[in-house]
Parts: sequence; C-alpha cells; structure tokens
Amino acid sequence: MRQLVKNYEAWNEQTYGFDHTIIVWKDDGNYYQLRHSSRDGSFDLDSLPTPRPICMKIFRGRWGASLTESPCPIPADSYMKMTRIFLPDNYNPEGAGSDGPNRAPGVDIEPEAEIYEILKQHRHPNICVYYGCVRDGGYFTALCLKKYGHSLHDAVQNGDCTVDPHLVLDGISKGLHFLHTTLNLVHNDINPTNIMLDDDGNAVIIDLDSCMPIGQEIGLFRKGGTFGWTMDPAPIISLPENDTYGLTLIANFLERKDTDGLSPFRGQLSE
Repeated sequence: MRQLVKNYEAWNEQTYGFDHTIIVWKDDGNYYQLRHSSRDGSFDLDSLPTPRPICMKIFRGRWGASLTESPCPIPADSYMKMTRIFLPDNYNPEGAGSDGPNRAPGVDIEPEAEIYEILKQHRHPNICVYYGCVRDGGYFTALCLKKYGHSLHDAVQNGDCTVDPHLVLDGISKGLHFLHTTLNLVHNDINPTNIMLDDDGNAVIIDLDSCMPIGQEIGLFRKGGTFGWTMDPAPIISLPENDTYGLTLIANFLERKDTDGLSPFRGQLSE
C-alpha cells in the first residue's frame, strides 16, 4: 500500500507563482517521486502512475574516520534523521558526488554529521544529544539523535499552558551563546520547529543542518533560515545576528501566545 512521504510545492522562478507539486511516496520498500499539477494535496495517491524507483543509495553520506558509529542496538529514546527523500528536477545521476548542482543528495548530511561530532565533544544541556551515525559499510544512512517530546511550535499551537516563556528563552539564549562563543558556530535556522521541549520544559535546540562556523558563506547548498523566521533578504554569511534575529521572533511568538493563545505565524513554518 502506498504511503505518502511528502509533497512539495514548486514555484515558477519567473512569475513567482505555483508551478507544480512534487509527490514522494513509499510502496513495498521502494520510494517514488512524481510531478503533479494539483495543489493542496488534491490528488489520489493510489491512482498515480508508477515511475522508476528512486535509487536510495544516493541519499547516504560517506563514512569518515572522524565519525562516531551509533550504538547497537539503537537507544530506545532515539530519533533517526535521514536525508530528505527528494530529487531536484536537474538531478543527473552521472554527476552524483560532484560539487556541482547534480551532486548526490546524501552529501548534504555530511556537514551536519561533522557539526554533531563537534557537539559530542562539547555537550550543552540546551543543544540536542547526538549518539552517532548509522553506518552502512563505507557510508552512513542516518544520524541517531535523542528524541524529545514535542516542539515549541506544536506546544504553542496546541495551547500547552505549561510552556514557560522565560524558561524557554533563557534556554535558547544559553544554547546560542555556547555555540557562538565557545564553538564559533552559528545555527542559522532558529525557529519554533527547531526548538524542542524536554520533560522539564527546558528548550533544546535541534536541526543543525544549517549550522556552520562564523564568517563562512552559506552558499547554494545550505539553508539560510526558514521563511518567515529569517532576515529579508536571507543571510548569505553565517553570523551570530542570524540567530539573534530568530530568537527575537521567538520572543514575539511567545509574547503573542501569552496574550491570545495563538501563533502569529500559523502555517508559515515549512520543512
């Protein structure tokens, strides 16, 4: 039976209007991707034609001696983060592994793994716990991370009255200060979906796929923030003010939560 993995809306770069939807699904262990003209999920997944399966090997990262292998068995409280299953329109298997636009998608998870290796040596209570990489021979298929209860975004959207804005903001601030001053790193994508809450209501920063050293160019293959939660225009250099801006918006988000119980950015957060 087909299982929807994700559907992405693609936009026309000339008109800035909707162009098509990219649908990714899983069926009997295989993944498939197809373009569709509909919007807002108005398609019948089971009636779509079946294209060639996606070659999942390209979504692996290359194993390196500096990486930590995840425990076996995998800890019960873990979350497995894989590369997003999605092939760009211009992807060319012949160019996979290069530094150009046709490189294998799995390459994108390698810098994130390197960041987590740094954090493993310098742990902080307000930054997520990393257990290691799931190794597959000369590659790795996922990052093994500690799983937390729910995100700040979901807690606010669901009206969780136990959320303590002061505790949350203090935790995020401490985690960012540690990244900036101790490790010379910038998160570059601070928003409520990337803040988890532990069992005591403390903020835990997650999702380090945009994290890089201070002063480094963000480039084409790294995300410089989430729409609605980053500066305009989007930053092109990894700087602490990128995180400070996101933290300010989260403070506004929590202040609005205290006054009317609603998120001021409902529907603007996306993967």
